[in-house]
Amino acid sequence: RSSGGDFGIMMKIMTYLLVLLAVCEHALAFVPCAPAGALPQMQLRVDGSKQLRNLFFRGGPRKGTVLRMAEDKPSEASFSDEELKGLMERVAAKRSKISEMPLVVLDAMLPRQRLSFGTADPGFRAMIQSVKEKTEAEGDMTGALGSFAMVGVDPMRRTPMVCGTEVELVSALDDGRGRVDVEIVGRRRFSLVGEPWMEDDKYFMCKVEWVEGEEEEETDGAAKDVNDKISGIVDTADREANIEMAKELEPLVEQWKKLVVDGGKERQPDQISLVLQHLGPMPPAKRPRERALWVAALINPLPALGVAMEIRPATLAAPST
Repeated sequence: RSSGGDFGIMMKIMTYLLVLLAVCEHALAFVPCAPAGALPQMQLRVDGSKQLRNLFFRGGPRKGTVLRMAEDKPSEASFSDEELKGLMERVAAKRSKISEMPLVVLDAMLPRQRLSFGTADPGFRAMIQSVKEKTEAEGDMTGALGSFAMVGVDPMRRTPMVCGTEVELVSALDDGRGRVDVEIVGRRRFSLVGEPWMEDDKYFMCKVEWVEGEEEEETDGAAKDVNDKISGIVDTADREANIEMAKELEPLVEQWKKLVVDGGKERQPDQISLVLQHLGPMPPAKRPRERALWVAALINPLPALGVAMEIRPATLAAPST
């Protein structure tokens, strides 16, 4: 429970975050984080808890997962060669943003955040082994053990979300008695494409589409056609306004940290220092989207602080292109 001052600071930060994410991403094709489709029940024991998390995907179609042509679509003959070439280039670019990877339903997690947990779930252990073997076979030189997709549970519907984060496997230690302890770090955001499926009756696989623009925020780049310009470029005036708004987050963050630490709100010694160590320095204001994600990861952190628990799901569900 927060005091009136704490609540005011939190609400102000949340307002800035949501506006920045919505404006920076300049959405034309928003995929809502609605419940995903039919999947068998999944059980996971986390951090030695006695309570198993029973998570499952409920069936039924969801808006935003299928791309359909208009009813009065023109025939192929009505397109010029140049238009057909542009269309094919856009389809190819779209497909290049889709990847296939294992899926875990556990918690909403943002880029840069870290999470450690243990489980004896045989499906999860099989998935970890598969990820590690694939990474070794590909000769990955980054030092990572592999990665997989992770989604949380919609706090209102209590069903898995379709927006999540790719997580990198930092460590995976098997105790030899049927339990594995892992540490993961959040990397890129995504939305699920289509319905996940079971792999060898052991764990889920899925197709994901990466959120655009996170690596290209500082430069507009050369757009290939009018559609690319419309969907990919925020005009100069809007960009300058976003940067000014991002600058205003800095003093608010300092005030928030002081309220948490001085007010004894940390759940473990030096918790905020640990979170800041995980997140690294605050991104510059000229990268407003990245700064907004960083602040969201701070005020709804991992390890959990027990406040602003809606921030991570809301951030993942923010409009994206």
